Amino acid sequence: MSVMPSVLPVTESRAERVAVTGPDKPPGLHFWRVGNRVGESPVWDVDSQSLLWIDVRAPAVLRLDPLRASLSRWTLPEVVGALGLATGGRVVLALQHSLALLHLASGNLTLVLEVAGEPAGNRLNDGKVSPSGRWFVFGSMDDRPAGKQATGWIRAAACDGTVKTLWHGLTVANGIAFSADATALYFSDSFAGQVWRAPWDERSGTMGPPRFICYLDEAAGRPDGAAVDTMGHYWSAGVSAACLNRLSADGALLRRIALPLRAPTMPCFGGAELSDLYITSLVRPGWSKGASDVDGDLMCWPGAGCGQPSPHWRWPV
Repeated sequence: MSVMPSVLPVTESRAERVAVTGPDKPPGLHFWRVGNRVGESPVWDVDSQSLLWIDVRAPAVLRLDPLRASLSRWTLPEVVGALGLATGGRVVLALQHSLALLHLASGNLTLVLEVAGEPAGNRLNDGKVSPSGRWFVFGSMDDRPAGKQATGWIRAAACDGTVKTLWHGLTVANGIAFSADATALYFSDSFAGQVWRAPWDERSGTMGPPRFICYLDEAAGRPDGAAVDTMGHYWSAGVSAACLNRLSADGALLRRIALPLRAPTMPCFGGAELSDLYITSLVRPGWSKGASDVDGDLMCWPGAGCGQPSPHWRWPV
């Protein structure tokens, strides 16, 4: 791991909002011009009424205040794979092979634990805070450009620094999300196109045997990041097919929603009523981007559904 600075600089800028209209577009659809390389891991902070997310490859943490149209950006020392809210005005970050806490007001970045046992070609990828805030559940992936192997894991970090392995044998761990009643954990393998659902015990932070529920190939939209709504539906970003796939709890495809983003990466419910759907995106190497293209930008679809408040990881302040 690179030498970690104790304080990260933050830059503030005005965020440009661009409306998208048309007969086939939902009312109020718009984009925020954020220029991400690999936008990921959006989380809505109810307290500040703002959206936080990461740019994996910049690497950076970003925060959008949509009412003020203000964008904050913290530059990170190494690649980042996931973000979650934490108590005390902080966010938890899954860096390349470690977990760290960033205090947003001061910029203080603190390493909290190293994740042992990851192969050299792996990095951490995707993660969610569990419903009670007791656990940060995160994955890992084979980050090599070619010759990928199933060396990825799903792990759970407790607030005392202990880490337990929940599952292994994934190539690109992704799609981590909890059911509305906190009794099930979803995850996917983006490389294999597979989605699983497993029993989850929130008190002990243990997972039962996963059950394969859905296969989504390149044309259907390989499963990237995901969110669960209050009705128990699993919204999966179809990163390879410019779509969102809304699945039932058992994996049945309820709706495939075409998006103006070529590569959406993760949905998140936000806004005052938690009914607006924010979607991050990426720009693949070699893609050209014209003035009207929105790849790498942040999409907002008002009134798309209804989500739940994002929990805070309860690491001691």
